[in-house]
Amino acid sequence: MTVAQVAERKALYRRFRNLSDQDAARVLQLIDELEDPEPNEETLAALKESERIAHDPSVKGYSSAAAMMADILADV
Repeated sequence: MTVAQVAERKALYRRFRNLSDQDAARVLQLIDELEDPEPNEETLAALKESERIAHDPSVKGYSSAAAMMADILADV
């Protein structure tokens, strides 16, 4: 960890200590949500669809973004 990172961490701890109990609880709740995200139904459906597409040989794939964009723009 660099000197700047240590200083930033100390400043963050100082600011946290100055929060009210209610605000500190809110911050900790937000941190918990960020650390252990539970995907919602829409995200789970998208993940399932991406797995299906990845294993479907009839779905066209690209080896580069440039090739994909060229194909997209050819249809315009």
